[in-house]
Amino acid sequence: MAAHSTDDLADGDNGSAERQPRVATPLAAEPRGDFVRWLAAARGTLAVTTYTSGKLVLASAPAGELVLREIKFTRPMGMSVNGPRLAIAVREQLLIFRRDDPTAAGNNETIYRQVETYDTGKLNVHDVAFGRRGVHFANTRYNCIARPSDRVNFLRVWQPPFIAEMIAQDRCHLNGLGMRDGRPAMTTAFCECDHKGGWREENRFASGVLIDMGADRVVATGLCMPHSPRWAGGAWWLCNSGEGTLCRFDPASGQCEPIAYLPGFTRGLSFAAGRAIVGLSKIRPEHILDAPPVRDRHGDLQAGVALIDAKSGRETGALQFTRGGNEVFETAFLPGVLDAQVICQPAA
Repeated sequence: MAAHSTDDLADGDNGSAERQPRVATPLAAEPRGDFVRWLAAARGTLAVTTYTSGKLVLASAPAGELVLREIKFTRPMGMSVNGPRLAIAVREQLLIFRRDDPTAAGNNETIYRQVETYDTGKLNVHDVAFGRRGVHFANTRYNCIARPSDRVNFLRVWQPPFIAEMIAQDRCHLNGLGMRDGRPAMTTAFCECDHKGGWREENRFASGVLIDMGADRVVATGLCMPHSPRWAGGAWWLCNSGEGTLCRFDPASGQCEPIAYLPGFTRGLSFAAGRAIVGLSKIRPEHILDAPPVRDRHGDLQAGVALIDAKSGRETGALQFTRGGNEVFETAFLPGVLDAQVICQPAA
């Protein structure tokens, strides 16, 4: 049965995000397989950012039936959950929310209130992750991993060994951030270029890399526009996005082994309740991220999220966006949250 979202915030009400157009297409989605059963049994909420349509989608099944909410932001991309905290990267800002004390509420709704705002400027922030030293993010415009600051737009934490200077030029399209033991550990980039726009000039279908930040070296090559490195179950996982695959990295061979082949540009990866949760996007043929490998394999691409049994690689369920959301950037699971609401600060 198809589900339609409820729009909890009017356009422009979330002042920390820039105003959206007055006319926006509401999200419609079709669950498949065990998606609703899994979501109900997992007893949590699945959060998904859809950046081109400007939405944070919250999916839950508190009574065994799918419930969707959408909250409007301007270009929401990276997202991370850590206990009561939720971080979302929007255009030129990084927003931090904190969950209300559940005992203080008079109903079952869990409210996340905005408590911090970092003005990042035009960094094109991609992945976001909480760690021991607070929140970190992939600073794509400056080709580095960074932390937010109240004084400046960002504090550099690390940059790839092939990048010689810190300059406002997207050279390698560094986009991913994988944490391990609370520290930044892995990142993904489209190439090893060190000149402005280099990633656009390379063969982006085979120039992608996985970089070990601790070792300061590239550990996997030949990837197709990779994203979303994640440490889970004692292994590194990532999306080989242009191939439409979920992969597991083998450090012995340096290969990224495909675990699942999916009908979309894979990007946005989280793990919860025995499943890998993989975001799927329908990339337009004329877009810079258009991926002939996945398009040739599947033809009709899909947008939404897929549930993957990480042991078998089998897709057990999915939530397909049929209207109002074509490009997913991130997925995150809010455990124990059966009915979530996100409240932003009013405009200053």
